[in-house]
Amino acid sequence: MQHQKQKRKLYPSDITRRQFQLIEPLIKRRRRKTGRPPADLYEIVNGMLYVLSTGCRWRDLPHDYRVSYVTCYRYFIKWVNNGTFRKMFEELKYQANKKNLLHWRNAYLDASVVKSKKGVKDTLDIRENTR
Repeated sequence: MQHQKQKRKLYPSDITRRQFQLIEPLIKRRRRKTGRPPADLYEIVNGMLYVLSTGCRWRDLPHDYRVSYVTCYRYFIKWVNNGTFRKMFEELKYQANKKNLLHWRNAYLDASVVKSKKGVKDTLDIRENTR
């Protein structure tokens, strides 16, 4: 008797399989001949998106995802450090621009204004000049 994968609850942060196909070539890896079977990259990406969209701790990733929070976190750190996240963003931006889905007139830079105590700016300038 073959074990069927149960469908899990869909979360608002989940992407569709079709959307996943846009980034899959950037994250696909070669299968090793030995060792554990590879984790489902689709579930890893959805797990990352859940944590990033909700702001919860990695440990609070719902248990119905078919990957552990440790696996999601490990891939997240790896993809941030090796530039894969940036490549994914650039590819999605390119595809959206190609289909005229980006409106460049409405692009904004994110900036925050934080009041600081007098003299803090001088301290920062000194630190920059010593490097």
